[in-house]
Amino acid sequence: MNRYKRFSYTKSLIFTCLVYILASCGVDEVFYLNAPTIAYNIPTYQTSDYTAKYISFRTEEDQDDGGDYTFDGTGVYYKIYNNYSTMVSRNSAIASINTSSNSSEAATRLIDTYGYKALGSKSVSGGTLGTPLISNSGNDRSVYIRLSTYGTYNSFSSASYTPKILFGTNSDDGSVPTYIPMRNGNSKSFDFGRSTSDGFDTSRDAVPTSSDDDTVYGSFSTSDTWYVDLYAVAEGHDNSFSQYYSLVLHLGAIPIIAGASEQN
Repeated sequence: MNRYKRFSYTKSLIFTCLVYILASCGVDEVFYLNAPTIAYNIPTYQTSDYTAKYISFRTEEDQDDGGDYTFDGTGVYYKIYNNYSTMVSRNSAIASINTSSNSSEAATRLIDTYGYKALGSKSVSGGTLGTPLISNSGNDRSVYIRLSTYGTYNSFSSASYTPKILFGTNSDDGSVPTYIPMRNGNSKSFDFGRSTSDGFDTSRDAVPTSSDDDTVYGSFSTSDTWYVDLYAVAEGHDNSFSQYYSLVLHLGAIPIIAGASEQN
């Protein structure tokens, strides 16, 4: 065989093999989720007005999913601190990497490194909203969440402001809630150290301790005040059930006074 033809044949064979290998391996796809970006009310650790001690935001459910990827919904994650300085420092660290170029790094730092937990829920009928807290409905929704009680809480409807999770509104519309927020595991509330008679076991209102996995117990505390820091993030998975996250939305931090007859 002519050496030039042999060289041409060899190049053709190598090219064909490379094409086959690349076609077989494919190019890794990345599932990008649109993050929620609108927060209607963002309390801080300095918020003292009980009427402002709630979070509200808008979900982002216009997601390009389907095929190999599925958008599951919007998760709400929280961590309890007794030292707001630690919390603020972590907020800054998360914000510094919460950029499109870092993809889901902020969510990974939030959940895997800092140990933020998925917000739980409970209803009067005994059900829960599941995980993620806000399932995919196909339409953006406003969400209102109040963690703790203002006023004496003897039932879902008797207090001035009751714990509740509402959909379709960014403020308290006065309705009796179907669901109330609970700590991770759905067995403990955010009414720290209060005796309530709302049909649940009173042990659910326990004050956080240093051994709780949803709590950061610093060396310095501010009297009996606890700070519940919250974030929202869109979540999805692929066919192998690998988890995907969007950028995160900081929803704020809610101060709660343990054992107070009113959360003021």
